[in-house]
Amino acid sequence: MAAKKRRVREHVIADLSVNHVVYHVLKAGYTIEVTRADYGYDGSIVTFNRKGEIENGNIFIQLKATDSIGRFKNKNGFAFSVSKKDLNLWHQEPFPVYFVLFDAKKEKAYWIYFQKYLTKHKIKPAHIKKKSFVIHIKKKNLFDSTTPKSWRADKENALKQLKGVVTHE
Repeated sequence: MAAKKRRVREHVIADLSVNHVVYHVLKAGYTIEVTRADYGYDGSIVTFNRKGEIENGNIFIQLKATDSIGRFKNKNGFAFSVSKKDLNLWHQEPFPVYFVLFDAKKEKAYWIYFQKYLTKHKIKPAHIKKKSFVIHIKKKNLFDSTTPKSWRADKENALKQLKGVVTHE
């Protein structure tokens, strides 16, 4: 019998990470569009106001899943390497980008607001010469159904900063 393609564990846990995030985003009352082709974003979240009306702007997410989160543990959370190409893309995005690390064994996810992380740590992507960069995700940043609501506030803050800057001329 000829060999066939196989579904490997990496594919399973990647799908589990998407399912985990989608569940909590929907529970928060928002929608999420999962991308088919990953060019730096695994999805974008659309938010709605209290009346159920769609709001401007997007929230972007990048997911990483692992069965062995212990190998990424550090003192206060996790250290994870991201590519310089992703770093450049996310840094230049005007709307919030969140990196989410999913622990497939415990079915828990942890996140950082990427641009805020760079600003807080005074990291300039142009100064990074290596092909990858290590980010640190705090264990207290546990992803649950309240998380997308806090992300919405970050998106609203980005929109306020963009007012008057974009003229669409």
